[in-house]
Amino acid sequence: MLHQISERLGTLIKSSKRLRMLAVIAALSAAVLMFLSSLMPSSCAERGSIETGRTETAKTAADPASSIEKRLEDILSRMDGVGRAKVMLTLDRTGEQVLALDEKSSGSGSGANETRPATVQSGGREEPIVLTEVLPRIRGVIVIAEGAASISVRQNILAAVSTVLGIEEKAVEVFVMAGSGGE
Repeated sequence: MLHQISERLGTLIKSSKRLRMLAVIAALSAAVLMFLSSLMPSSCAERGSIETGRTETAKTAADPASSIEKRLEDILSRMDGVGRAKVMLTLDRTGEQVLALDEKSSGSGSGANETRPATVQSGGREEPIVLTEVLPRIRGVIVIAEGAASISVRQNILAAVSTVLGIEEKAVEVFVMAGSGGE
């Protein structure tokens, strides 16, 4: 019986251009809806309203600074005349994450709501949904380089570091590396 129905539908769709067009539109719409639903985290779809909350993270403060130091050391040491370089960053504050919050009203009718971080399943465990991550502000930078005895190399280091980090040159100090035969 199912075979007969599918044959009749196939014949009907083949004979009518309008039905064929509707079938194509329906199939495309279904594909688009499935794609969009896969982008939406399941926790957001199942939960009520989502608000934002902030949380301090020590990890955010340590990891980016360390990563930036290593990247700066690598790029500076590739500049003409710099030689080996070591970089140290000082940070003004810790990093911050803005989390999505799940707000559920308590059933008592008192208007009190329970708020907690919204989470999503990731790798078999629940993780908070991070809306925004605010990186720590850089207070100052020290660069120690083998070629810093040269005024032009020192100026190039200052320009490179202040440009990359978006800070003023007065927040950057450049020194000659010990044992490099400089000043």
